Amino acid sequence: MMGFAGPSDNLRQTLREATANAHDLLDGTMRAASGWSTLEDYAHFLSLQYAARVPVEAWLEASAPDDLCPPPQSTLIAEDLDQLGCKLPKPHARFEPKGVAHTGARRDDETARCEALGAAWVLAGSALGNRSILAEVRRTAQANGAKDWPTRFLGDPAMLEFWKRLRIELENGAEMEAVEVASLAASHVFEHFIEHAQAPPG
Repeated sequence: MMGFAGPSDNLRQTLREATANAHDLLDGTMRAASGWSTLEDYAHFLSLQYAARVPVEAWLEASAPDDLCPPPQSTLIAEDLDQLGCKLPKPHARFEPKGVAHTGARRDDETARCEALGAAWVLAGSALGNRSILAEVRRTAQANGAKDWPTRFLGDPAMLEFWKRLRIELENGAEMEAVEVASLAASHVFEHFIEHAQAPPG
């Protein structure tokens, strides 16, 4: 479980350490639940991403300061699924992190910013992993005799640009309470995606 001895000199590194297990579990769970070794698997991967991502994006849109609101990617996933001839899945349950309740922190603008920062870090950081998946998807498509599969989501340049801006703030120091709130919010995003990937179909 997470525990913090004091303030952080680098919030990005602290978030990585605090959520390493959840991050690894999500990677393994998502690959096991969907993968991208066939076109059908890839479509399932996109469907899982769409259904889990929509409520997180909605929460950030409603709660995050403008500079911490990532560019929405669910619309890109919808375009990819449409090109594959797939119906959009029903979005997952409503998302809201419980960091403040868990830490006992007083609800104020700074606490809200820390929550948004933790959640935005997860979505923005996933764009880095998406680049690796993109390379795999392209190789798989070619191996299956296809020129290409739709990859608007995996190849989204807007999220990478957002990540570059976010990284500046993440590599600053932070007080212990801010670190804990941001880390718990990030953990809840990971848990949200993991629960959805592990849920039985339908």
